[in-house]
Amino acid sequence: MAEARKTVFVSYAREDRRWANELLTFLAPWIREKRVNLWDDSRIQPGASWRAEIESAIEEAAVAVLLVSKAFFASDFISEYELPILVERARTRQMRLAWVAVGYSAVEATPLWQFQAVNDPSRPLEALTGPQRNKAMVDIAKKIADAVTIRTLAGGLQIIDETTEPLEAALEGRPERAGREFRIQANYEPAQDRISFRGAYQSIAVDDLTRLPEADREFIADLEDSLVRNYKRWSAVRKGLGDAGGTLDGEVENQLTRIAKLMCRDLNAILGFLREMHKAELEDHYARYRYICERLNAA
Repeated sequence: MAEARKTVFVSYAREDRRWANELLTFLAPWIREKRVNLWDDSRIQPGASWRAEIESAIEEAAVAVLLVSKAFFASDFISEYELPILVERARTRQMRLAWVAVGYSAVEATPLWQFQAVNDPSRPLEALTGPQRNKAMVDIAKKIADAVTIRTLAGGLQIIDETTEPLEAALEGRPERAGREFRIQANYEPAQDRISFRGAYQSIAVDDLTRLPEADREFIADLEDSLVRNYKRWSAVRKGLGDAGGTLDGEVENQLTRIAKLMCRDLNAILGFLREMHKAELEDHYARYRYICERLNAA
């Protein structure tokens, strides 16, 4: 299921807690605006299952930030448990893996080396002067926030792809066409911080976000809770309909329509961003969804 997520999972060695605190400080503007939800093990409550809490946080994360140092690789828990899970999720495009060189380490000898660092590993944070380190941390924080925004936007576009046929079928009063695919479909590429589109030349990358006013980038992040909540409600009602043998009574139909209208409100906003980013090819394709939503709202 497509989801929009803005949790950032932070992995670090206990000896490097100061760097986790530093990251928290520099991400504060985005955290305050609820554009980023930063998670580290300090949020685990006493008595809770340490491993279960970490597994849950990783599952929810859009981005994993690894604070890499010699202590990071010396940690058995990180090397034997956290790192393999994070690397696998990154390889399967389930999350963006962003590692930060906070100190000199043997990272070249690990699977992490295949992923690009968000700062220069030859000049780790601990080797920089105070002003240089502050500048590097600002750049790192911005890259993390942009990665989360791209993930949220990708989740919204994937929801559009998944709901176009069911909504159109409901409006036309016909059975859904199983396996129907449209010419253009969104494809999230976390390693590149990019959304590519099968069947289209255009893509959306972090640089495209600079064409949006800051208020719009904040709005994309704000859409996450509404998008996920309404999509899950809509999916649950449809599943219940399937379990009941597909009988669509008036109450269920009205419920689906109400939820679909809420999704259209949010997703139409996302389509508006395509115009602001000058993505004419994509805007033309998704005009179909606008038309469906217009018919829904008129119903």
